[in-house]
Amino acid sequence: MKIDRILGIIIYLFNHDKVSAKTLAEKYDVSVRTIQRDMVNIASCGIPIYSDNGKNGGYSILSTYKLKNTNIKNDEQQMIIKALETLSTSYTNHTLDSIIEKYNSIIGKEGGQRIFWDFGVTKENQQVQNVNKTLEQAITEKKYISFHYRNASGKESDLTVEPLAIYYKWYAWYLFAYRDEKEKYYTFKVARMKDVEILNKKSMADHGDIEERMKESEQNYYKTCINIEVHFQEQESGLIQEYFPDCQIEKMMNGVCRTFIGVPAKERLWKALLLSFGDRVKVVAPEEYKKELIDTARNFLSNYDS
Repeated sequence: MKIDRILGIIIYLFNHDKVSAKTLAEKYDVSVRTIQRDMVNIASCGIPIYSDNGKNGGYSILSTYKLKNTNIKNDEQQMIIKALETLSTSYTNHTLDSIIEKYNSIIGKEGGQRIFWDFGVTKENQQVQNVNKTLEQAITEKKYISFHYRNASGKESDLTVEPLAIYYKWYAWYLFAYRDEKEKYYTFKVARMKDVEILNKKSMADHGDIEERMKESEQNYYKTCINIEVHFQEQESGLIQEYFPDCQIEKMMNGVCRTFIGVPAKERLWKALLLSFGDRVKVVAPEEYKKELIDTARNFLSNYDS
């Protein structure tokens, strides 16, 4: 639509010092002549558009003509825009790109950027991003989906669920859904979902406040967590606090400390994390989890001549 294009051009000019008509024409898939007419319309609205002719010419907006947000401090503005940009590294959505560009035009760029975050290591792969698009469509259309799933224990199954929400947590994307046959809410890790298809079956159920259902489901999930007692030397306290910031450290005798780590009963990540400490930590209880960790270490070593 013309009005959307004109608004987009204004926002784009807010974020760039000078832009050629050719660049704008290619960006919005119109002719240079159409861009020229758009500039006349923008100027007629009172926005000071300047045009420089020549090889390096282009259109620009007076630098002092910026929308200001006086209610948000500059540091807060930096945090907001970086949070949006970080989200865009793990979730491909053109709406996010639009939000970032609009917010950049609102806050301006005075003082330069002083906060830099690199979340590249947590970026989801293209397969996850493609599945997210499918899930978003199914949720919007209130349609069921089918998919092949492999859980944390390696068990595989074919499922049909009603998707309710997708969310980013623990450096990964998750689907919150409802299974009719179980009459229960479930959470699925998107990276473990394969062959996702939208079905013609539509949902007529009213689940109420989805965010509340998610909180209830998460609370039930945490009830399945197991407290693992870990002992370590006092000099390792800093490292333990770095990896487990919510754990309380208790000093014992002979410079030994202990803490209790709550881990999900069916997840394997905690094993890798504890094993990464090597001989600097010792799992004391419960006995079955201590044995499980020992078996994991032995199985790992069995692949090597040691």
